[in-house]
Amino acid sequence: MLKFFSSPLPPDEFVTKLKTFVDEEEIDPGSPTQFSGDRPVVGRFDVGHFTLQRRVGIPWYLWWLTPGQWFKPYVKGTVTSAKESGSKIELTGGTPLLIKILWVLVFLGAAGFITVAGILSYPYNLSHDPAHTAEYFLEAIVLLNVVSGILVVLPIIGWLQTRFDLADILKELQSHLDLRPVD
Repeated sequence: MLKFFSSPLPPDEFVTKLKTFVDEEEIDPGSPTQFSGDRPVVGRFDVGHFTLQRRVGIPWYLWWLTPGQWFKPYVKGTVTSAKESGSKIELTGGTPLLIKILWVLVFLGAAGFITVAGILSYPYNLSHDPAHTAEYFLEAIVLLNVVSGILVVLPIIGWLQTRFDLADILKELQSHLDLRPVD
């Protein structure tokens, strides 16, 4: 997601107003959602930049075990002064690129390892246990399909758990701030 908006508020006032309806990203181990506060959006703020995420509805120790946490989308925003008055806001959102790259590497590594192990064990099994060679090779193929299937389904589950997060954050921003889309 890449969207551009304008606001009549100057950049400093925009960030100040943003902080009124977004909780700061402070870790609170006593809170079931891991962050202090109770607002639906949690954020981290720097000068001219902010990162927002949705607060989860289940305890954080359970949420960390789900693919929704692994592939959680973030909204990153940049606030700059507009040529006239007000601010120009650039919003980008999605799952971080590093997570996507790491998941592809895990997928390729697992698939490659199982494939190489199955292929390289075939001559050994053919020499030492010819009666079960086909069975072992078929087991490697089934294992490859099961592992690949799981590694493909997990990001889909993560997407299903978080598919409305970006839209919800954007709706939250537009309802509290006077954002106008820029073409």
